[in-house]
Amino acid sequence: MIKSIKLLTVLTTLLMLFSFTYKSSNEFIGTYGVSESNPSKIKLTINADHTFYYQDFSIPDKKIMVKGIWKMKGKKVILKDNNSEIKFHNVWTFKENGKVAKSRKELAFYTLRKIDS
Repeated sequence: MIKSIKLLTVLTTLLMLFSFTYKSSNEFIGTYGVSESNPSKIKLTINADHTFYYQDFSIPDKKIMVKGIWKMKGKKVILKDNNSEIKFHNVWTFKENGKVAKSRKELAFYTLRKIDS
C-alpha cells in the first residue's frame, strides 16, 4: 500500500513538472505589419539582439519612426525608444506562437501579423 502511494505521488509530481511548457523568447523575433494595401504602413521589427524598429504612418502629419531596445516583462515585450518624446505603442503581447502581435494605447488597439521571421 505504501509503495503504491509513493509511486502515485512520484508519477503525479512528474506529470505536473512536465505539464509546464517553456516559452521560447525567440518565437516573437521577426517583422510584423499590416496588409500591403493599408495606408498606415504600421511595421514592428523585433531583433534577437534586443533592438527594435517601429513605424506608424496612420497620421500623415505625425509619422512615427523609432528605434531602440526591447525587454521582456512577464509575458509582454516593452519597447524603449532612443527619443523619449515620441508616444507610440510600446507594450506588445504575442499570440498564436508568435504569429500575432497585439498592443493597446488608450483606445487604440493594434493587431499585427508576422510577415517575416
